[in-house]
Amino acid sequence: MSAIIKNVTASVIKARKNLTYADYLKIDDGQRYELIEGELFLTPSPGFWHQHIAANIESFLRNYVEKQNLGLVLDAPFDVVPTDNVVLQPDVLYLSRERFGLLTENCLKGMPELVVEVLSPSSGKRDRLQKSRLYLRYGVKEYWVVDPAAQTIEIFSEGEKGWLLAGAYGPEDLLTSPLLNGFEVPVAEIFSRPEGLELGS
Repeated sequence: MSAIIKNVTASVIKARKNLTYADYLKIDDGQRYELIEGELFLTPSPGFWHQHIAANIESFLRNYVEKQNLGLVLDAPFDVVPTDNVVLQPDVLYLSRERFGLLTENCLKGMPELVVEVLSPSSGKRDRLQKSRLYLRYGVKEYWVVDPAAQTIEIFSEGEKGWLLAGAYGPEDLLTSPLLNGFEVPVAEIFSRPEGLELGS
């Protein structure tokens, strides 16, 4: 398929409402998207600081999960598809062995137990509102909201009527997880910058 035809196809699909995962897979324009109840949202590439923090969290979680032989830890971009009109890409996710049956080569057909979203200016409101509601509705047990600007991490646990704040942490705190018994990490290490690094403008 030529580039022109691809772009036309993508434009036609994106203009539609009530999209499905099958529609989402047909979009091949080099951009990243999420699908929230049939509506397509562009997900711009995150900046360095966002990616560095997400990588730190992934590393700490992966080390713990692998040592305990609990399951696996993945990072974005990887499609999480709990229903036909929802496709999300959490920054980091933990999937227990009990949910391995939901995993395919192309996506997770369901929800992981734990998701982490690192806020950015383009997606912060969506992460806190629309996506958090979908995570709760479709079975996520623990949700981390990481704010790079404030250097804080809020951990929410699944409750009968909504998310319950299980803990709020700053750089001076030791973060723990209600879901992962024995997991702990100094928050300062999550937000630590590589020594000697100076970013250009």
